[in-house]
Amino acid sequence: MKKLFIIYVIAASIGFSSCTGLFGEGQLDMAPVEDINEDKIFSDYAMFRQYADQTYSYMPGHLGRLWNSLVSSMGDESRNKGGCTAIFNNGAWDGTQMESSNKMFDANNEISTMWQNMYIGIRKTNKIIENIDRIPNFPSQEIRDRCLGEAYFLRAFFYFELIKRWGGVPIIDHTLTLNKDNLDLPRDTYEKCVEFIVNDCNTAANGLLPLKYADADNGRASVGAAKALKSRVLLYAARPLHNPSNDITKWEKAAKAAKDVIDLKLYTLYPDYVNMFFQPVCSEIIMNRPRIKMNFEQGHTNGSTFWTRFIATQGYNGWAGEWVTQNLVDMFEDSKGYPITNSQIYNDEDPYANRDPRLDMCILRNDRFWYDRKLEFWVTADGKESGRDKGTTHINVLGYAIAKFWPETHQRYKGTSTYMNYIFFRYAEILLNFAEAQNEVGGPESSLEGLSVREVLTELRARVGQVPIPEDISDSRESMRERIYNERAVELCFEEHRWYDVLSWHKGVEYFNKDIYGIRAVKNADGSFTYSREKYESATFKEHMHLYPIPNNEVYKSAVLEQNPGWK
Repeated sequence: MKKLFIIYVIAASIGFSSCTGLFGEGQLDMAPVEDINEDKIFSDYAMFRQYADQTYSYMPGHLGRLWNSLVSSMGDESRNKGGCTAIFNNGAWDGTQMESSNKMFDANNEISTMWQNMYIGIRKTNKIIENIDRIPNFPSQEIRDRCLGEAYFLRAFFYFELIKRWGGVPIIDHTLTLNKDNLDLPRDTYEKCVEFIVNDCNTAANGLLPLKYADADNGRASVGAAKALKSRVLLYAARPLHNPSNDITKWEKAAKAAKDVIDLKLYTLYPDYVNMFFQPVCSEIIMNRPRIKMNFEQGHTNGSTFWTRFIATQGYNGWAGEWVTQNLVDMFEDSKGYPITNSQIYNDEDPYANRDPRLDMCILRNDRFWYDRKLEFWVTADGKESGRDKGTTHINVLGYAIAKFWPETHQRYKGTSTYMNYIFFRYAEILLNFAEAQNEVGGPESSLEGLSVREVLTELRARVGQVPIPEDISDSRESMRERIYNERAVELCFEEHRWYDVLSWHKGVEYFNKDIYGIRAVKNADGSFTYSREKYESATFKEHMHLYPIPNNEVYKSAVLEQNPGWK
C-alpha cells in the first residue's frame, strides 16, 4: 500500500512557482504553489523552464535547513540550546514522523521530509527526461541539451542524498502511473544505486552540460558539478560502511573520479580562505546555491535570521544559537603539523598559540580580536560575572562560536550586507577525495598519473599557511588515513561533511559515542585567563545508526520495503 506516498509525489511534482526570477532570492526555497496542466508545461519553453528550474529547490541547500540547529551539531562539531539535533546526540531518533507540537519537529527535515523531497525531485526529473522532446520552441539545441543534462544531474544528486543516509533505496527511473505501474517497490542494492547514479553523472557530463556558465546562470549544474558528484559518490562507495571487504578497485575508481575533476583545470584553491564563502563566484566553487546580498536579519532561507540565530554572540547582538565544541577545536593541529596530543609546542595554559591558522579562521574564541574589540567568553572564578560574548540571556555554553560563515565587518544594526552562498562542491573537497582514495590504493607516497597524495595535501594546507603533514606521523597507509580524516574535519568544518563522512567511514561509535566538551575561561584578577575543559554531555551513537531509519509511515504501508537493521 505504497500508493499514498506515490500519489503525493505525483501531485506535488506537477506544480511550480509562478515567480519568474529563476535563481532569485527565495525562488529555490519555494514549495510549488500552483498546479497546472502537464501538457502546458511541455508545450512551451518558458513554462518548462520554470518547472525545470524549480526542481533545484529540492536540493538540500541552506545551512539553516533544520531551522533551529545546524547539521554540524548532529555530530561532534557543535551543539545548541533546544535544537532538534538533540535527538541525534542522545540517541533518541527513529523513523517516526514528529508532530509540529514536538520541539524536535524540525528533525523531520533530515529524515522523513528528506526522503519525501528527494523522491518528489526524482519524479520531476524523470518527467523532464521523458518529455523534453515534446517542447517545440527551445531557443537552441544547446539549451535543450543543457536542460536534459541538468535533469540527469539532479536525479543523480537526489539519489545520492538518499543512499548516503539509507543505503540502498528503490530506484524509480521513469514516471510511475496510478492504476498502471506497481507502486509498492522494494529496495535496490546499494551497489545498483551507485551504478545508476554514476551512469546519470556520466550522461550529464558527456555532451549535455556545459563546462561553465555566465555569471547570470551561476548555480546550475555543469560538467564539473556532475564529475564532482561522481567523485563524492564513488568515494562514499569505497569507504568501509559499504565496502567492508576493502575492494581496492572501488578506491581506484574513486581516485580516478577525483582526478578527472582536477584534470578539467577549471578550478583552483581560492587564495583567501576566510572570504571565499562570501563571494558570488570564485575559482574554488564548483557548484553553489546563489543568493543576492543579504542583510544581517536575513539568512539562507525565508528570513531565517541565520547570523542572528546561529552565529553572532550576545555581545554582538546575536542569540548565540550554535556553540562550537572543544572536541572540534582539539582537531586543529599545532603550527608544525602535529596533533596537540603529540606536540612539543602546544601549551594547555596558552591553548591557542602556535596552532593551525584555520583555527582562528573558522572559530571564535576568548581573547581574540574580532571586528572592534577582543572577544569575551570568560567568566569570573565565582561565576558571578561573565564576558559579553559568554552572555547572560543568550549564553554560549561551550565558549566558542563559528567564525567561518560570518564576515567580520558584517554586523547587526550596522546596515551591512553580504553574499552567503551555500556551497555544494568546492575544489578543496576534490583534493581531499583524491588524497583519501589514492592513499587507500597505494599508500601516502603513491601517485596517479603524476599526482601524489602528499602533493595535493600540501597544496591544500599551503593555501592557509599550514606546513605539510609531517612524514613521521603519516608514513603508512593507516597513519596517513588518520591525518586525512583529520584534514577533512578541519578544512570542511561546519560545511555538512563531517557527520556523513564519519558514518560512511563506519566510525560513528568511535567518534560520536563519547563525551562532548567545551572550554571554561576564567578571568583572573590580573586580566590573565586560566583555561580548563568542561564536560557538556555524554553523546550516544549506536552501531545501527550508521544507516538512517526509513520513515515508519513508508515501511508500514508497504509489503516489500524493508527497514534498516536495528530500527523498529
